[in-house]
Formats: sequence, structure tokens, C-alpha cells
Amino acid sequence: MEESEIKKECLKLTHTTNLIYLSTNGIDGYPQTRTMTNLRNKNENPIASEFLAQMQDDFIIYFVTSKSSPKMQQIRANPKVSAYFCNPAEFHTLIIAGQIEEITDMEFKKQLWQNNWKIHWPDGAEDTEFTVLKLSPAFAKGFYTKELFEFKI
Repeated sequence: MEESEIKKECLKLTHTTNLIYLSTNGIDGYPQTRTMTNLRNKNENPIASEFLAQMQDDFIIYFVTSKSSPKMQQIRANPKVSAYFCNPAEFHTLIIAGQIEEITDMEFKKQLWQNNWKIHWPDGAEDTEFTVLKLSPAFAKGFYTKELFEFKI
């Protein structure tokens, strides 16, 4: 399969999975993986997905988390991470690896904000704990239709 077709299918996967598995490097040197909300999934995150769709950043991935979470300590120590997407029914997996950084632009945070997140951040987008992360990918690799693939981004 041609790389352009694989990229198209991978982009589709980034919009349809409910969860993303984010791996950071623990302070102890061991990788640590946790599930994160897929902000591109319009069923789960309608406001965030609509806002991000306007940006057309293809493989740039955004996450929301709390500033005091253990993952933030790990990211500050080593910003190299990977995000894993999976659709087992189609035997389609995707790993996006790159550098992650905190977005501090308040207007960006406000446009991404969804009111159902108030359970975590009662003061909304301006809550001091509310943190937006941006994963700028270096490469992607995975498995699709019986073949392994890898491409630089």
C-alpha cells in the first residue's frame, strides 16, 4: 500500500479511537503508559474536535491533563513521548512519537475547553491545574492490513 493511503487511514484512526495511550519516560527510567482522552473524537469531545479540525495539523496531537500530575513531572524531565492508537477490529495500530510541550496560550485553552471537564478543573480553562499538551511528531509507525509501516512526519 502506498504511503499516502496509509497516512490517510492513520489520520482516520486518530479521529475515531475513543482513547489514546500516552507513554512517558518515568523518572526511574521505565516507560509509563496511561490512557488519555482523544480530543479529535467528535463523539467524545465535540467542542475540542471541532476546534482542532480547523487547525488541520494532521498528526499533531493535543492532550489535556492536570499540571500536578505525575506525567507532567516526567514530561518536564524528558519531553520525548509516544502516543498509541488502536483499532483491533481492523488490525490497525499507530504509534506517533515525538516531543511534547505545554501550551500556555489562554485563548487556545478557552477554545478547546469543554464544560464537562469541570469535574476535574472547576475553574474552567483558567483553572491553574488545567494543562494542554501538544505532541509534535517526529515519526509514525504501526500495522495496517497485514503490513508494517513507518513514515517520518
